[in-house]
Amino acid sequence: MGVSFMVITVVPDQHMLDADAFLRQARRKWPGCRTFENDPAAEISDAEVDVNPAGAPSFTVTHFPNDMISVDGIPDQSAEVAAWVRSLHPDPGLVLWYVDEGFNGHTVLFPGITAGQIASGWVDHGEHDPFEEYPDYFT
Repeated sequence: MGVSFMVITVVPDQHMLDADAFLRQARRKWPGCRTFENDPAAEISDAEVDVNPAGAPSFTVTHFPNDMISVDGIPDQSAEVAAWVRSLHPDPGLVLWYVDEGFNGHTVLFPGITAGQIASGWVDHGEHDPFEEYPDYFT
């Protein structure tokens, strides 16, 4: 499965947790998951987590040093991961978006958001141009 969805920072000087904190939190969230530390000099990602939930498809969550976390799970799993990532960053000043791999839409991840709210809050970029509506993020 390829990357389906990502959590990204959209303000250049804002950052998410580093790879060590990501792996530590992932081990708490998914006990028994397989974790990998990657060499960012050799790969574009610096950490990965393989999750094999009982009765559901396995998925991988990948941390990138440039403030992005990708998920290759089904939509429900991806939304759950996005809500989890937001919960690790309670500062309302940190702007996080949940986007698909084609940047066809987004959901703004506010503190306390649920997976259901992520799905219902999806903004289609065919109807709302983020470059026009959020010019400060894309200059």
